[in-house]
Amino acid sequence: MEALEQQRIYRVKAMMHRFFSLYESKNTDFSLVNELLYKDGFEWLSPSGNLEGVAAFENSFNELNKEWGHSHRPFEMAVTLIDDTTASLSFNYIYQHVQDGTIVLHAKGHYEITCIDNGEAFPRIQKCNLSLLKMIEVGGFIDMFEMNKTLYLDYQLKAEQIIKA
Repeated sequence: MEALEQQRIYRVKAMMHRFFSLYESKNTDFSLVNELLYKDGFEWLSPSGNLEGVAAFENSFNELNKEWGHSHRPFEMAVTLIDDTTASLSFNYIYQHVQDGTIVLHAKGHYEITCIDNGEAFPRIQKCNLSLLKMIEVGGFIDMFEMNKTLYLDYQLKAEQIIKA
C-alpha cells in the first residue's frame, strides 16, 4: 500500500472516531459535526428514521437531549478507497444509550458509510446507512468517549506523520 493510500485510510478512521466523540461528549455545537458532513446529497439512514440533507440532520441533532449518555464502540473497521476522493467505511459497533442513569438501548449494529475527502480538515460523510443487528445486554454503561477521542487523535497524528515523511 502506498503512503498516500494509508494516509487517506487514517483520515477516514480519524473522522469517524471524532464523530463518535462529539456525540459522547454531550456536544451542543453543531458546527463541529457539520464540518464532518458532505453538503451535496447527504443521507443518514437508520432504524430510527432517514434524514436527507444536512439541515435535517442538524434538526435531529438539536432535538437530542444533551444530558443523555451515548457510547459507540466500533470494531472490525475496514476502509475501501473507491477513487481519488471517495472511500467507503464499514464496521460493526456496540451502542449504548443512557437516560437518567438507566440504559435504555444496548445494541450491536453495523455502519456502511460513503465519505468524500477533498483534502479539507476532515473527510466528510456523504451517506451513512446504519442497521441494527441485535439487541444485547451487559452490565453497566461503558463510556467510550476517552477511547474514541484517543483513537481520533492517534489516527490524525498517523495521517499527519505520513504527510511529513
